[in-house]
Amino acid sequence: MHLFRILLFFFIAVIWGCKSQSSLPSKYDIKPVLLHLSKVDQPDSIGFNLVTSFHKLLYKRIQNGDIAIWKTSKKKVLINKTQFINLEEYSKSSFLDNNDLFIHEYWQLMGKEFNFSVRGFSFVGKSKTEQPISYGFIDAADLFGLLKNIKIHTTHQGPSDLSYWDAIHSKLFDFNVVQFGKKDFKSNPELSVLLKNQACYSKKVRRNFYIPESSKRVLYKIIPPSINSNEENSNIYSEIENSINDNKQVILNINNKSIKPQEMFKLWTINSIRVTEKWSTFKNIPLQELENIRLEMNGNNYSLNNQQIEELGLTINLQGISEYLSEKNFDLIIEKINNENIPPQNSEAMYKKLLQNI
Repeated sequence: MHLFRILLFFFIAVIWGCKSQSSLPSKYDIKPVLLHLSKVDQPDSIGFNLVTSFHKLLYKRIQNGDIAIWKTSKKKVLINKTQFINLEEYSKSSFLDNNDLFIHEYWQLMGKEFNFSVRGFSFVGKSKTEQPISYGFIDAADLFGLLKNIKIHTTHQGPSDLSYWDAIHSKLFDFNVVQFGKKDFKSNPELSVLLKNQACYSKKVRRNFYIPESSKRVLYKIIPPSINSNEENSNIYSEIENSINDNKQVILNINNKSIKPQEMFKLWTINSIRVTEKWSTFKNIPLQELENIRLEMNGNNYSLNNQQIEELGLTINLQGISEYLSEKNFDLIIEKINNENIPPQNSEAMYKKLLQNI
């Protein structure tokens, strides 16, 4: 691994043709900067791994030729699908398993104001003989729509709705500055740290990094009364079951489903109720916004979003169902927070953690 890192940074130096300089500038205008992100160095506390997720997002699209990938950041020669497959076959591991991601940016520090823009991304692997392999460069402009509109995978520690673009602009991830203009840091590695700290952390500098919303998307199962003695659990199953049986055709229309005519005359029995809510705070007031209810009935699954629930007029104990659910008087099992599945044995601890942090 140590040999690979040495070769990797030598590889970067050859591409950029840089010289070292030790002084920390008080200002600079539109400097090309190269950031290096290591998959294994990303902190769990931010709730996402940009390196892992980025490779997964792009892999099939590169294989299919849906994204232009250039041999270098100078964008003179394209790498076609066959060449990409050949590079991966020559590599020690799959493109998906690569540890490193490089982000090309432009940095500007004028007065006390720091600004940056993203130019593109480079990908490297290593061969079976531990030599660096360049998978090429992708222009950020070609990815803007994709990165802006697709949410990154987040664990229970991350926010519920974070696009790739916003994740990149949050600068919450771990990274090293490996190139700054025409400078590298082989003779003065401390300068890299100083530049990063000045741009991203100094209290003397203003910056406009993206601040993710403090929210979680929570999927929980309301425990069926057949295995739970809480009266509220029995009540909610009974109330929703009665309402559904009064609106069978409406439920079928919403879910675009058809059933045998005789099923319309049978009692629909609810086997499970799963609820998805978005948990957040507003001026220190905890909020739980109902997004979806999924019902398993008579071997079929049905889904109702918040608007459809409102249209059906579902109520529990004379309360709107959204208000009733937010009070959590019933017993539940948390099954998922954001994109992370929660083991049943961790449900109670996760629930308490959510109440403390939201």
